[in-house]
Amino acid sequence: MKGLLIKDILNLRNYMKQLILVLIFFIAYGIFLKNGTFVGSMITLMLSMQVITTMSYDEYAKWDKYALTMNVNRKDIVLSKYVFFIMSIFIGMVIGIITSIAINKMANLNIEIEEIIITSVMVPCIFAILFSIIIPIVFKVGVEKARVVMMAVFFIPTILVFAAVKMAQKSNIQMPDEATLDMIIKVGFIGVLILTILIVFASYKISLSIYNKKEF
Repeated sequence: MKGLLIKDILNLRNYMKQLILVLIFFIAYGIFLKNGTFVGSMITLMLSMQVITTMSYDEYAKWDKYALTMNVNRKDIVLSKYVFFIMSIFIGMVIGIITSIAINKMANLNIEIEEIIITSVMVPCIFAILFSIIIPIVFKVGVEKARVVMMAVFFIPTILVFAAVKMAQKSNIQMPDEATLDMIIKVGFIGVLILTILIVFASYKISLSIYNKKEF
């Protein structure tokens, strides 16, 4: 599986220059906005998307058909994508935490490190859940046919959250006190972590089942 991971990283070599430029832009924009959380979120999103990019390269080159003629089993191929995906999420999370702390220090913002870490972990968890829905679909129908589903997976939750916020504002729902809000955030943080692990694992099992039945 190590060879499969190296293959995906090498496939992204030419794309890395563009990715680095985009990341620099987001960091500069985050400094301008004095918002480290924005930078962390965008970096995590960009890195999370790379697993789909590697799958697109494989599909274009008909890599799977070739790989299965060698000493590579289907489980390793699927597992390598999830390992690459988790590595990308983790790297995005670490970079997000570092850049968020740096930007908040530069901007003299009074934001506690604990709050930065919670936000910088929660955002990657949300992306991990969303991409865990997308990856099995890509394995099933391919990258091109899955693009509409990818857009829906990202836009529908955004619209629902926006609608929920608007409804809460119109209903004049009072915010809980600081102690209660702090407890909700900490419990929610643990809950999201557990949910993310379960969903990623379930996504891997579904993808493996799909891939085992797939003919090339």
